[in-house]
Amino acid sequence: MIQEFPIGGQSVVFDLSYEVYEYTTVSGKSVEMPYVKPDQAELGSSSASESRGGAVVKSITIKPLVQSRASVSDTTWYEVNAVFNLDVECMNSQVENTRNLTFSVTYRGAVTKEIELGDPKAELSSTVDVLDGTNSVSSPYIVNPKEQMSLLFRQNSSYIDAYGNKMVCEPQARINLFAQYDTVYVSKLEELEVTPASQDFVFTESGEDPVLYSTVQLFKLGIQMVQLDMSYETYTAIDVENNEITMPYLKQNATMPGAVTVNEISTATGAKADTTFYNVKFPITLETVDVGTPDENIQTIELVVSYIGAIVTWKDEPELVKVEYRTGYVWEEAHHNLPLLYYAHVFRDRYYSNGEVITDTFVDDGHPMETSLGFHSILPVDGAFMAEGEYKYSDDDIVIFHKGTMNGLPNDSIRTMTSIVEVDYLDSIEVREEFNMDPANGRFPGMWETYVSGKLYEDGVYMPVDPSLVPSSYESCDLQSGWYFQVFAEKADATQVFYKQYATPIYHMSMFIGCYDQFLAIDGIRIDFLNHLPTCEFNTVIENTASGKKITREERVKFLGRNFYAACIMDFRQK
Repeated sequence: MIQEFPIGGQSVVFDLSYEVYEYTTVSGKSVEMPYVKPDQAELGSSSASESRGGAVVKSITIKPLVQSRASVSDTTWYEVNAVFNLDVECMNSQVENTRNLTFSVTYRGAVTKEIELGDPKAELSSTVDVLDGTNSVSSPYIVNPKEQMSLLFRQNSSYIDAYGNKMVCEPQARINLFAQYDTVYVSKLEELEVTPASQDFVFTESGEDPVLYSTVQLFKLGIQMVQLDMSYETYTAIDVENNEITMPYLKQNATMPGAVTVNEISTATGAKADTTFYNVKFPITLETVDVGTPDENIQTIELVVSYIGAIVTWKDEPELVKVEYRTGYVWEEAHHNLPLLYYAHVFRDRYYSNGEVITDTFVDDGHPMETSLGFHSILPVDGAFMAEGEYKYSDDDIVIFHKGTMNGLPNDSIRTMTSIVEVDYLDSIEVREEFNMDPANGRFPGMWETYVSGKLYEDGVYMPVDPSLVPSSYESCDLQSGWYFQVFAEKADATQVFYKQYATPIYHMSMFIGCYDQFLAIDGIRIDFLNHLPTCEFNTVIENTASGKKITREERVKFLGRNFYAACIMDFRQK
């Protein structure tokens, strides 16, 4: 007989059987022999004092074991124990007694609970900081005249994965916006009320974590050009499962140029022409998008570029009869982080038939002085003023160097370097004056093909004149209107100072003061500054001092009404 007990997902099976024998007596009678017969099993155990089918003491027990956790489910293990009993009867015996047997079955059971993991959560917040170029604190951001506006989008980016781990970063996005010209001159109002023409922009990437994406978009409004620089950053994080997570970030998504508005400001009346000035405003709508967030939030801000438009209305009475050009300059002292600079000027005087003279002024971008003070000792250090320590000659004569000083920067009016050395023989010092006659590698003022472009002028930025009125004394020039410049030096000092009979100099120099030259290409001619070239003088000054002898190798330059000085000073002291 098969008897099965289902317990949860488990089954306990009893396979019961018994045998019966028959015996045939001598008389031929068939007799059934005594045998043991098992009854059906029952769940639970019976008390020893109870008969079959008595009270159940305990049937099933469960003992918790170790709990194991998986990434998406929890499993708890149990030890399960089931107790059964059955009666075994003695049949056909003189005393038909019954015995109760108890059985125990133990196995392991598992309870598995599925875990519902939450969705990852990506968040991004941002604020706009005004860095420069506008007085606006919120949209619309209006660019100050003659300035470049810079905005910074500061962001707080976070990503929480399904297990609750949080990753954060602070990407940035930037924009710069400016107009190329502060004032544009046109002949009619329609040339100011133009429809903007823009080009598509494509971001280029550079760097790693963050990756920087940047682009430039240009808007053409007649002769005016508006430039919008845009950039944004992206970061990558690694989660607990070693997956790369692109963190949320803000990017510039699109730009939409608006209609130009023109408002009259004032009118200046002149004998030759009347000029009406207008405030021109060009709005741009910038669309940004929060990439990597659930809603991909899109925002817009308005940017406004303003500049002056001037319409010149010429009168018939006066006629331009003569044009003259003058050159000049102005020095600007060093301030903040800027060195001493000079600005070259060209003044164009326009003479009209009614006696009126109008002067146009053209100014270049400014240039510094460049003093190169190559001063070296026999010790292998960069700069003689850093020389410190002993040097032994082949005959065991020893000279001793001490640290000196350096005063002034390469763009200052005065720059000197001092070195100190102790020697045994002060009378055995020889100065050999030498020069490098080509420190500019073949360049010289007036070699126009070596000049490079500086500030350039587009058509419409200034008023051109009839070429027939330009004096014939000026050289023709077909370059784009604007300033061109180059740096030159007449010669460089290469003086060497020797001690005793030794072939190697104890000091050698490469000293020069570089000056810039420039010219203005305008009206098809070249206005040069060759009558403003510097004068240069080198000199050696030897002085006896209380401790020895001081030798100064100096250069003096006079340029545009100012004096410049450079010197290598050798302080020889008696040991």
